[in-house]
Amino acid sequence: MPRQRIHHGGSVYVFPEDFPERLRRFQRESGLSWAELSRRLGADPETVRRWRDKGVHPSTRHYAALLRLAEALGLGHLFRG
Repeated sequence: MPRQRIHHGGSVYVFPEDFPERLRRFQRESGLSWAELSRRLGADPETVRRWRDKGVHPSTRHYAALLRLAEALGLGHLFRG
């Protein structure tokens, strides 16, 4: 399955094929609880659960927030190509 590309405001976000695993690794390495991660991303905890367990991709807004948070915590490498 090819990677999904989202175009928004001149930026292109590419979702890694293994996004759910990267999200789990980010949560472990960041030390944030799933509830705190949801809060920081401005997403409902159930929505984050679907990203993690069902392979649903986050919206562009949530993915951008996740990338900003990952960079701020020094974990941006987890979501780069």
